[in-house]
Amino acid sequence: MATVFGRRSLPLSAEHRFFAVAAVALVAVTFIGFAPSYYFSRFTGAPALEPIVHLHGIVFTGWILLYAGQTGLVSMGRSDLHRVVGPVGTVLAVAVVALGFTVAVLTAHVVPKAGKINPPIIFPFTAITIFGLLFAAAFIYRRKLQHHKRLMLMATVSLATTPLARIGKMIGGPLSPPLMGMLFTDLFILVLVAFDVRTRGRIHPATAIGGGLFVLSQPLRIAMSQWPAWQAVAASLGAR
Repeated sequence: MATVFGRRSLPLSAEHRFFAVAAVALVAVTFIGFAPSYYFSRFTGAPALEPIVHLHGIVFTGWILLYAGQTGLVSMGRSDLHRVVGPVGTVLAVAVVALGFTVAVLTAHVVPKAGKINPPIIFPFTAITIFGLLFAAAFIYRRKLQHHKRLMLMATVSLATTPLARIGKMIGGPLSPPLMGMLFTDLFILVLVAFDVRTRGRIHPATAIGGGLFVLSQPLRIAMSQWPAWQAVAASLGAR
């Protein structure tokens, strides 16, 4: 997973500090975003969840915690354990993708029946797709350490789109929760860009490619939600 570095990388303290803070921030936004509806649901009166949604929550939480744990292992100089634990991340990533699509479709069926408004299914579908693409790239480039850690960070940021959207809804604002979620993920990407420029003098290629994927996908997913072809696909799934 992310945050493995080579001897020619930046000073270790700078590398550790940046990726450790990013990991903690992702854990925090995940907890805050899902606290009312999942983690503290017993105390907030949130509706009961289907077993598969609970499984999705467990797997999603497991990924976020594993990412933070892997970052911590490398920060402690335990790259050997980081590599041993790596296959667990691969299994979790596959589960995240499979359950992400499944729960997105399930939610599209259940939420409207409960009289609530659910974001168009294109938003969770796109976030999961980006996660899968970036994770696959990170796996392919696992021996190119500077590429690997950036791709893995951005993959995890993609998963944070949903809790960030929920945080956006909590704080309110002129934009819809899905748009707020996308803008908040952009902040993570901008911070990574700033880190690259400050420490390397240029944007790392992995950051440019992953960040470009984020930026290009955002207007695309909004446009796609209005395409008749996509609306037909969504309708066949019982969604929008």
